[in-house]
Amino acid sequence: MKKEICIILFIVLGFACNKTELNTLSFDVSTTTSTYKVGDTVNFKISGNADYIVFYSGENGSQYQFKDRTSALGVPLLSFLTYRQYGNHVNTLQLMVSSDFKGTYDSTNIQNSTWNDITSRAIFSTGKDSTPSGIINLLDFVHGDTPVYVGFRFYDQKDSVNSQRTWSIRNLSLINKLQDSTSTKILDMSSGWLGINMQNAASIWSISSSLFKISGGDKNANTNEDWLISQPVKLTRVLPDVGLSIKTLVDPSLKSYNYIFKNPGNYIVVFDAKNANQNNSRETQKTLNISVTQ
Repeated sequence: MKKEICIILFIVLGFACNKTELNTLSFDVSTTTSTYKVGDTVNFKISGNADYIVFYSGENGSQYQFKDRTSALGVPLLSFLTYRQYGNHVNTLQLMVSSDFKGTYDSTNIQNSTWNDITSRAIFSTGKDSTPSGIINLLDFVHGDTPVYVGFRFYDQKDSVNSQRTWSIRNLSLINKLQDSTSTKILDMSSGWLGINMQNAASIWSISSSLFKISGGDKNANTNEDWLISQPVKLTRVLPDVGLSIKTLVDPSLKSYNYIFKNPGNYIVVFDAKNANQNNSRETQKTLNISVTQ
């Protein structure tokens, strides 16, 4: 009996050890040449025993060196459409930016924060629907990764003759545009905007993912002030570059991979190879410099 128990334990322990063992990773990639023309098929010959392979072409958005990047200095560019209706008061909508608002959306914290009025940078509707704001550069508000808040302030006074204004905002977008012309959208209309009533709760911002709207009151309506403020925005935010998975554990051994570059340039191509199980992993990269001419 003792002998049988020992055999069973040996088998179990051996199985457990095998579960943690991982094959030594061997991996290599080569090409017949390093120079190609646009439209040529680049044949990458692959050898080794990698279970997982991810391909980074070296093009914008697929650079291995940026796979973990979440922040990069670019130019933050804001744009939107506006529509002004009714009334005759001027300067009833302002575009504001704050770097020290603490994210507590109430009248006290708005008043205690520094708000920069950048209304003059935008074009606002004077009665025409869907008036483009133009491209509004917010580079001067970039201070490392310190977030900013974008806001719209509606203010219209009581008038015994004229109604108050109605404003609509659509297609708002804020992007971080990098030097390589790629961009990341860092704010839009579905990014969690909040309306804050400052005066006259009878008229407040209506908020949806496609329309921000505030309808001021009729004549004799009380003076109205309402703010619309974004969630905190990091103006340097970018999305990490991503590679293309060309082999997984369930796929057969990969002997080659073909790719076509559509634009001339010098590309740092990286194949990221890995063997892994629940306990261990081994990883290596193979880098090739590919020149593509017109």
